[in-house]
Amino acid sequence: RVPWNEPVMVKRVLDCGAQTILFPWVNTAEEAEAAVASTRYPPSGMRGVMSLARMNNYGAANPSYYHEAAGQLCNIVQIETKKAVDNIEEIAAVEGVDALFIGPSDLSASMGHIGNPNHPEVRDTIEGAFRRIKATGKASGFLTANHADCKWALELGCNFVAVGSDVQMLTAAARAAAADFHSFCEKL
Repeated sequence: RVPWNEPVMVKRVLDCGAQTILFPWVNTAEEAEAAVASTRYPPSGMRGVMSLARMNNYGAANPSYYHEAAGQLCNIVQIETKKAVDNIEEIAAVEGVDALFIGPSDLSASMGHIGNPNHPEVRDTIEGAFRRIKATGKASGFLTANHADCKWALELGCNFVAVGSDVQMLTAAARAAAADFHSFCEKL
């Protein structure tokens, strides 16, 4: 996930060898087009050419990389606002967008339900978004630390889910270990 839909950052991430980019806060087809353009070499896009970097094994293993790179990348755009939901079909129609990823926390905030992604209005919007994404033929994704919500999304036809984050999982494991040893030490 790049911090923003910004071509210099995207170039750096791609030059490091990333093959999938998650673009945050994509609200319009124009923003989706800019995201895709930052992953494509001219004349199809605006990605700068770097000859010796990880993405092409430092020039040693894939001399055709520049011609094949577009087909090796996966561009996922995040649908995180009501405006983005309203534009799902237009965003999905952008050539080079491979998947649309629903961000429930930011979406709920944009709908006036900050901190409550399970609000019925938000849930209905997400459910409709999955149906509409599926109708476009593109893949859909979803993120939450709540396992039940991930299962709900998959049951609705979502193609892939992120079940929590690395930091959330690390924090949960650290808390569990601390609780276990606190309990053990209290019995000594």
